[in-house]
Amino acid sequence: MRRALILFLTGGWLTGTVLMWVVATQNFRRVDAVLTESRPELKERISSMTEGDARLVLRLLASELNRFYFRAWGATQLVVGGILLALVLWAFPSDLKTGRLVGLMWGITGVLLFFVVPKLVHLGRQIDFVPRTPFLPQIAIFWRLHLAYTLADMVKFVLGIWVSIRLARNPELFSLNQKPK
Repeated sequence: MRRALILFLTGGWLTGTVLMWVVATQNFRRVDAVLTESRPELKERISSMTEGDARLVLRLLASELNRFYFRAWGATQLVVGGILLALVLWAFPSDLKTGRLVGLMWGITGVLLFFVVPKLVHLGRQIDFVPRTPFLPQIAIFWRLHLAYTLADMVKFVLGIWVSIRLARNPELFSLNQKPK
């Protein structure tokens, strides 16, 4: 039971991360796809707007969806990661390295959720309707934070793969006669 739950949570955390990467990028790509589709109903409804304004409004929607998803996913990761950390420490008290790796993943998640994401949301809303030229300092700060988030999330993902490999190689994990320690 422990084995299945630990592997399920680890796999779910990694899968959720990949899905967030896809969602975040596709939300913005879909804006242009929707605007170029030849749907008469849409064209009629947005005909009073310039193409630039329609694109801006849809990009704002994509931004707000991403902001919501990243906050919700961050909170979900804290719960999943906390449960996973507790299970790993309980199931394998002698394997502190794996516990530390999961703890590091959990810590990265906390830093992103409580420090980076709020700043990204705040700055993102400041620059939603600002022209990209001239280039404002808030835009540069936003993109640096975005890069920091992306790199930290990738580090967390690689750590998750490392944890998965360590857990898969742990003979205690696959013992049929496991007893709680």
